[in-house]
Amino acid sequence: MKKILFLLVIFFLSQNLAAQKYLADSIMLTLQQNLPDSSRAYNLIMLAMYTEPIDLAKAHEIYKQAVDFSVEKNLGYYAGLALFYESTPYELNGKYQKQKENLDRAALFFRQSPHPKAKREEARVFGGLSNYYRHSDMLDSAVEASLISIKLLEGLKEYPRLSTHCVNLAMIFQQLSLPEKQKEYVDKGLDFAKKANHPSNLLLGYLQQANYFTEIRDFQKAKLYADSASPYYSDSYDFSRKQNYFLIKAGTFQNISKFDSAIHYFEKAYENGKAVSSRWNMTEPLMQIGYIYFKQKNYPEAEKYVKMGLEIAETDSILVFMKEGYGTLSDIYAASAKFKDAYNFLTQHNTIKDSLQNEERKRFALDLEKKYESEKQRNQILKLEAQNAKQFAENQKRQLTIWILLILAVSLGTIVLLVIRKNQHKQKLQLQKIKELETEKQLAATEAVLKGEEKERSRLAKDLHDGLGGLLSGIKFSFQTMKGNLILTPENARLFERSLDMLDTSIMEMRRVAHNLMPENLIKFGLDVALRDFCEDINQSGVIELRYLSFGLQGEEIDQTSSISIYRIVQELVHNILKHAEARNGLVQITKTGKQVFLDVEDDGKGFEHSKMLLSSGIGWSNIKSRLEYLNAKFTLDSAPGKGSSIHIEIELP
Repeated sequence: MKKILFLLVIFFLSQNLAAQKYLADSIMLTLQQNLPDSSRAYNLIMLAMYTEPIDLAKAHEIYKQAVDFSVEKNLGYYAGLALFYESTPYELNGKYQKQKENLDRAALFFRQSPHPKAKREEARVFGGLSNYYRHSDMLDSAVEASLISIKLLEGLKEYPRLSTHCVNLAMIFQQLSLPEKQKEYVDKGLDFAKKANHPSNLLLGYLQQANYFTEIRDFQKAKLYADSASPYYSDSYDFSRKQNYFLIKAGTFQNISKFDSAIHYFEKAYENGKAVSSRWNMTEPLMQIGYIYFKQKNYPEAEKYVKMGLEIAETDSILVFMKEGYGTLSDIYAASAKFKDAYNFLTQHNTIKDSLQNEERKRFALDLEKKYESEKQRNQILKLEAQNAKQFAENQKRQLTIWILLILAVSLGTIVLLVIRKNQHKQKLQLQKIKELETEKQLAATEAVLKGEEKERSRLAKDLHDGLGGLLSGIKFSFQTMKGNLILTPENARLFERSLDMLDTSIMEMRRVAHNLMPENLIKFGLDVALRDFCEDINQSGVIELRYLSFGLQGEEIDQTSSISIYRIVQELVHNILKHAEARNGLVQITKTGKQVFLDVEDDGKGFEHSKMLLSSGIGWSNIKSRLEYLNAKFTLDSAPGKGSSIHIEIELP
């Protein structure tokens, strides 16, 4: 039978490893594709996780590769994720220092990351640090890490995890014998469980309330909270959660002398332990059942259950339960007038008790030796010097003087450091203020230049239209009047007509220049009409097919200064396409959503190296950049030789 069970275990393990290898191979194929940087980083982390059961050393190499790649690509969130996931195999293999190093680095990456899930993962990291410190008996540090985790989760309103973390912190305060703080976080854990409205969290919250009131020996309240937990119990929970429920329920009934119900739940705990072959969790309920029967003076049943528990405890050398079992059997036999047996088991009880106390003393002595070795050496020196009381007093006085000087030095250093930091902070604020003033001055200067430029354009356009335009129109009218009064030869008549045509052309060109300097329809009808007319004028030239699309501009007003700047940007970009792109088709698209305006200008021309364009100092591109800076706009330029070009601009209107 054992051989069959062994073969079944081997079979299931091999099946699991095969599944892990299949998943790892699938991710390897995915990584051979051209992936975005974030997807590549995430798939490297998944590959490392699936490689862990197959080849742990290889998994650590892949984790390192994921961290290095993420750091290189400035993906701090994924670097933190890789370090956090790698901390688990370190913990399982007893490499606790490596576990802590990973958690510390992961916390730093998450703290600096703008990723929307970074705070949630940072909270998980501090939860892991709390467990590390708790297992290392560094309870103060465990409390600090738990508090950080809880604060982060409160900001995220992650109520299920908040409930669990508060309960864990309450258990740490229980270890520290701080019942007030234990009660504070037991209450918080239950409050968050109610907000989460999750059965598992509510079960845990009510059980910890019952545990707290048991600790302070208020057994009626403990029973009340244990009963409140019952509606949230489910057989689908894992072993530890079910065992916790059974033992606390049994304990509450036992404390109020409802022994039948207590035995019922201890039996449940025994069966739960037996189902997972947890011999410790089988022994404890048996011992408790035996003790209850002893209290009820049902000595045969008490002996039966205690011996069942002792059989497991002796086989597995569980000294704690052996001591408890021998002591209970001694009491049973004494009550049954079997004094010899009672004496024998009492002797065995005392032997185990002494052994445990000796082990405890050894551990305590070793701990003292480790923690206070330097103190011990100092005490030995003081003991040798105690023969001379005067010298001892002088030494004490000298040490006191040194401590005072040391405290003064540390205080002075702290004050100096605070002054330096204050000055540095002040300088930083001053520099920041100077930069802001410089930026404001630059924007003001840019605004003045742009307004001056538009004012000059408007003046020139008006002078051309009203001055030169009127003059040319007058000359044309005079020529047409003269034409009817002159007698010309056919040749001179043709020349005269040609001169009139050239004069018409000049008037049209003058009007076109005046319109470009300051489009009249922009002032009268707004940005949408002006841009549409501009694109139609370009189309009429036949050089390029230029489409114009607008969304959200109908009936919307944009201030004149911003409208002129946007119009000039489009004008300059389209002229650049006409001059350099050799394009057949182009697109101007403008969208307004609330206070935001999105502008896209594209063409299918020969394109250019956009990095060179960004560094270009040409007048056209300089004009565009100055207007973009004035509008405080963000832009994205995308182009490559032979692939056309496009620019996307985002503007936040005042």
